[in-house]
Amino acid sequence: MCPTSVDGIVQTGIFFLRNGGKVATGKDTGRFGAAAAQLGSLTDKISSTTSIFGDVAKSATSVMDKGILAAAEKIGKTDAVKGLAESAGTNSIFGAVAQKAVNPLLIGAAGIRILKDDDQYAALIEEGSAMGLMFGAEKVMKTAKNNFLSLTTSADDVLKDTIEHSDGIKKFLAQAAEKFKGLSKNGQTAAKIGLGLLFVAGSVGAYSVGKTVGKKLSGRDE
Repeated sequence: MCPTSVDGIVQTGIFFLRNGGKVATGKDTGRFGAAAAQLGSLTDKISSTTSIFGDVAKSATSVMDKGILAAAEKIGKTDAVKGLAESAGTNSIFGAVAQKAVNPLLIGAAGIRILKDDDQYAALIEEGSAMGLMFGAEKVMKTAKNNFLSLTTSADDVLKDTIEHSDGIKKFLAQAAEKFKGLSKNGQTAAKIGLGLLFVAGSVGAYSVGKTVGKKLSGRDE
C-alpha cells in the first residue's frame, strides 16, 4: 500500500467539499461526477492511514477493486487493470480510476455550464480561459510540490550540495526542504497541511483569474 501524505488528503478533501457543496446547493449540479470521483480518490488516500477511518476506507476500496477486476475479467483486460494503481501511485485500482476521472469530469461540468448559458460562445471563451489557467497552475504546483517532497527525503549532504550549486526554484525548494527536515514531527505535519491548503488556494485563485480574463475577452466583464 502506498503511503499517503497528509497534504494530499487535505487538498482532495477540500476539493470534494467545495464541489459537493456546489452540487448540494444547486449552484453547479454538473460537478456531481467530479465530486463523486474526488470522494473516491479521498477514500483511497485515507485507506493508507492508521485509524478506524483508514480501515473502513480500505474495506470499501477492496470491495470496489474486486468489482472492477470482475468486470475487467469479462472483457479480457485483467492484466491492464491490475497495473493501474501502481502506475497512478494510488492504494487501489478504484483510487486510480477515480483520480484519473476527476479532470475529465471537471471539463464535462464546464461543458454543461456552457450549454446552459444564454451566450454559449462567450461562455466557451470564459470557461476555456478559467479551466486552462487552473489546470496549468495545478500542473506547475504539483511538479514543485513533488520536487520539494522528494528533496525532503534526501540526505543532508545532498541538500547542501543542491543549495550551493543550484539557483532559482531548485535552490529555493532545497532550502525549504532543509528547513522542513529541521522541524519536529508535528511541525512537519503542519507544513504538509499548509502545502495542501496552498495548492487549493492556487487552483481556486487561478480559476478565478482565468474567468476574469475570459470575461474581458468575451466582453461580459462587469
